[in-house]
Amino acid sequence: MSKVRAATTADPARWLRRSDVGWWDLVRYGPPGFDVYVRIAFADDADQDGEEPAVRTALATLAGHTTTPQSGYAAIWEGWTSRGRIPEAPRVAIPHRRMLLFTGPVSELRDAPALAWYGSAQDQLAAPHLVWPEDQAWCLACEVDEEIEFTVGCSVEAARALARALPGAVRKVRYGEDVPLYRD
Repeated sequence: MSKVRAATTADPARWLRRSDVGWWDLVRYGPPGFDVYVRIAFADDADQDGEEPAVRTALATLAGHTTTPQSGYAAIWEGWTSRGRIPEAPRVAIPHRRMLLFTGPVSELRDAPALAWYGSAQDQLAAPHLVWPEDQAWCLACEVDEEIEFTVGCSVEAARALARALPGAVRKVRYGEDVPLYRD
């Protein structure tokens, strides 16, 4: 049984929205202010089985870099799929990417989109778009249109752990750096 459920309010997502941060940087990098930002390459074979192993590995690694691994949040773009009804959940008002807010243990948020829409992650694996633990120790941002990489804002120690867990796939970047979206 999934422990991912709709959040009770959108209040836990308030820290994401700041007037000095554009929506595009927010959905690609998460909020500013972390010690380091790293871009992590999507696996080349991610499309073969619908799963994105790099996102799953990153979230499993990041769960060890929070004081609140049993309580986190996933903001999911309400248009991520055209199948099924949009679930009832608090809305996070991000321009051009209105999202729904869900909560649960960090270890289960990797499957939040499928769990929220279909009640099961079996054969429906998709990465959540913004994920963070309750203590806001880090934020993973996986923009819906990106094909090459996703971003994690975190501590230097967490970035090193990500580099160990995903050898050759992690590179340090500046917040808001212009990076390519597509493989071609």
